[in-house]
Amino acid sequence: MGNIYIVRHGETMWNAEGRIQGHTDVGLTGRGKEQARATARRLADIHFNVAYSSDMSRTRDTAVIILGERETPLHSVPELREYNKGVFEGLTPEEYRQRYPDLFQASLVNDLDFAPPGGETIRQCQARMTSFAGMLKDKHLEEDVLIVGHGGSLRSGIVSLLGLPLEANWKFVMHNCALSVIRSYPDNAVMHLYNDTSHLAGVQ
Repeated sequence: MGNIYIVRHGETMWNAEGRIQGHTDVGLTGRGKEQARATARRLADIHFNVAYSSDMSRTRDTAVIILGERETPLHSVPELREYNKGVFEGLTPEEYRQRYPDLFQASLVNDLDFAPPGGETIRQCQARMTSFAGMLKDKHLEEDVLIVGHGGSLRSGIVSLLGLPLEANWKFVMHNCALSVIRSYPDNAVMHLYNDTSHLAGVQ
């Protein structure tokens, strides 16, 4: 039996402004760093065997803060990147509603194969996150693993780990530096905690 500790990155300026990030590399705000430090205190007693983050600075920096002085190996990998949001990146929902009205309407439908131009579908993101989840089961089944990623792609990873249908992607939400915990077994995975932000109380 192992434990997978899943954390979304801390706040970025684009989070604060409500802008779509996707593959755009946006760094943490001061508040985002403080959220990561609060998460580090929450997880201070966990001995992580290994850690993974996406290769975006907002996730890598969050992971580094959480790990602190531990010698835990941290692997920053592109497989954990957020959905590529194509032409939507850098825009608020209102901005892309005005700029791309037809695409905006299409994005409101639960379509696993929709992607904005230059972007990625849920099905495509699910495929790479399923591959990543398979690697976790193969290499780290009985270890304590830290995963720091992005709200959208982490949902796909959770769907894969729990063996849920792809449509379950629309049933989850994940806040900045929220903690989720999945316990892994040879023939199963069980969610013990989801989107817990209690450790962020008092973070300004």
